[in-house]
Amino acid sequence: MPAEVLVMCTRCGRPQRAGAGFCSACGAELPEAPLPPGASTPAAPFLSAELAGGRVLTGVGNRLSFRPGASATPFLLELPGLRRLTLVHRPHYEVLILSAVALGVLPFVPGPVRVLLGLLALVGVALALTERRYTLVLESSGAVETRWDLGSVRRGSPMEQRVRAAWLTLSDVVRARGVQVSEPSSSRRGTSDA
Repeated sequence: MPAEVLVMCTRCGRPQRAGAGFCSACGAELPEAPLPPGASTPAAPFLSAELAGGRVLTGVGNRLSFRPGASATPFLLELPGLRRLTLVHRPHYEVLILSAVALGVLPFVPGPVRVLLGLLALVGVALALTERRYTLVLESSGAVETRWDLGSVRRGSPMEQRVRAAWLTLSDVVRARGVQVSEPSSSRRGTSDA
């Protein structure tokens, strides 16, 4: 039985099988290493997407990996146990708290500060209208639901296009494996939602 050759990922430091090409945990390119004769090279990644806030979504073989931040530990999911995959998106409502606080304090402050608070409230509303939060919902065979926050992105931005492209690739791969894929009707492929 030939020995397995491992290399260390230069980004996250995790040991990986040599010849894999990309780290299964963080998606970084792995260093080259000599392989023993007759060794098979692992499958190439079907998905590698760097998302907002240092998030990375990677798919290699039967494994899906999500790293929620540059220094965070990646979450791993085995695709054979996946039953349902859903992409959820919604406006970034959390920024409306900023507007509510600014409007709540407005009657109690002097004139020049009122202008600043009014502008702050408008900025909160503008952000709620122009930003969208994406979440990937994965349901495993044991009816366990996992949510991966893909981040908030500006509508129509290159980052939103990257999230959408990653979703289309992932949904096609898991649909081919018999996984139920769903997405809210306002964001299906080919539908524009301003």
